[in-house]
Amino acid sequence: MKKTDLQLGRKYIHKRQTMIDGILREAERWIKCERITPTGAIFSRDFEPRIRMTDAQIEREVYEQ
Repeated sequence: MKKTDLQLGRKYIHKRQTMIDGILREAERWIKCERITPTGAIFSRDFEPRIRMTDAQIEREVYEQ
């Protein structure tokens, strides 16, 4: 997804690969767009710390449902 298509307050699916016990797995979760910055965007998820993503990470990992 391109950063220009993001909408503040909307939830998106964040898909990423992560290593768990030496096995590469794909993780998926819902994140909410809080702010768009010149270098990317800031997302939030429930009670977790804010997630800062670059333009490249957004294009690679963020999807609409």
